[in-house]
Amino acid sequence: MTDQQPDTPLNLRIEALLFVADSPVSDEDLIQILDCDSELFALAIAQLQERLRTSSMTLVEVGGGFRLESRPEFADDIRAFLKESRKTRLSLATLETLALIAYKQPITAVEIADLRMVTSVSSIIKSLLEKKLIRMMGRRKVIGRPMMYGSSREFLVHFGLNELSELPSLEEFKKQLAEQADLDFEDAADHNHEETEV
Repeated sequence: MTDQQPDTPLNLRIEALLFVADSPVSDEDLIQILDCDSELFALAIAQLQERLRTSSMTLVEVGGGFRLESRPEFADDIRAFLKESRKTRLSLATLETLALIAYKQPITAVEIADLRMVTSVSSIIKSLLEKKLIRMMGRRKVIGRPMMYGSSREFLVHFGLNELSELPSLEEFKKQLAEQADLDFEDAADHNHEETEV
């Protein structure tokens, strides 16, 4: 027996699922889980968006799915609350590397190092892979068959994009990276042994 009441509005059921989801949920998955048709789902999404209009939360579509987000006007409060967390802090060198991967993918570590005029970016690549902001895209068919890298679905989600075509200009994106990623310049020291300029 289930606690689900038959008259529970569909938009509330969608909100409950998105509240506990740790990543965006596609409309296909929501429709399947909630056992509803696409027309009812679309109506429920519209109802949820309308109901959240006066809430601190908003419904957004990113990374090919839906998720609940806090509104931008609460960013300072949330940042203060989470100020001890280092989860999203990235060094300047890491941000530069991430921007190059996003705009020039697929790209190899050697190509990134050449563009950044450093000897190696292997530790940064490892860090970005661990954070799941980039992904491996196979090996380039040249001597040595180096691994190529590109942005991931988590990258889209992290920066509020639904697809890569929504990326702004490179300079604007670098500005967004600096604003959204909460730069931690102390972290740059972690890469000094590899980030030697040439």
